[in-house]
Amino acid sequence: MRHRKNPLIIILCLLWLQPADADFVVRDVQASLVQQQLHVSTKIELNLSEQAELAVENGVPLVVLTEFALVRSGYFWDNTLFKHRNGKRLRYHSLSDRYVVEDLEVNGINTFNSVTEALQSMGVFRSLVFPLPQEIDANSPHYSLIVRSRLDINKLPAALRPLAFFSPSWQLSSDWTSWQITSQ
Repeated sequence: MRHRKNPLIIILCLLWLQPADADFVVRDVQASLVQQQLHVSTKIELNLSEQAELAVENGVPLVVLTEFALVRSGYFWDNTLFKHRNGKRLRYHSLSDRYVVEDLEVNGINTFNSVTEALQSMGVFRSLVFPLPQEIDANSPHYSLIVRSRLDINKLPAALRPLAFFSPSWQLSSDWTSWQITSQ
């Protein structure tokens, strides 16, 4: 008896084995402490894999989280004093043939002609202001801001999550990067 190979299984295996051709990279962060407030601006390069971009074009919204943490350097370990997450959702609106970016924190919505323009917008944060605890000394040189950006797989539709958890094409994340903070 001869067994036939299922073409769907072959296609899924090829998609599974395909290396990730995308990445997220934190390019620039400007951070300053001003009167117990942390002022932050960023530029993060976001590049989707073919599978993630195809999912967006077929109606699957993607949420990209950008995480910020204020860290004080210590002798033996670093101490995290403040953490914040900001999410932005990317979706494609097929009727208008436009990409929609929604800032989940401030409920702001912008539309773009291409996925490239939308991703550029998602990586830019201008003039974020975070109130900080009183114990932070703005004149101390021992503070740094660490930043990373990542695709939130938990926000994908339930049917897509198992594939996303195990496929390198969906493991989209920047490394944590450390940035000096200026005081004013």
